[in-house]
Amino acid sequence: MNLSGTLKAASPLATVVIYGELGFPPPLTRGLFVLSRSAGILAHVWEQSQQSERNKGPLPREWLWAYTGTSARAFLGRYGIGNR
Repeated sequence: MNLSGTLKAASPLATVVIYGELGFPPPLTRGLFVLSRSAGILAHVWEQSQQSERNKGPLPREWLWAYTGTSARAFLGRYGIGNR
């Protein structure tokens, strides 16, 4: 039986329950969960910034596509007023 998908989905709830069982007050358990996730995200960003290859993110302008379709045309709005 494969429970990995179920365990991944339940892990946030499981950590909150564990924090509660350790005696942390309920409002603090969410903060501890968010804090632990934030530390992981920051570590990942740091690792990616140390690599010499391009990280996934915004593309350089020269890599962007350019629209080559028809030029802009007049638009008659709801009351016949045009935008140009």
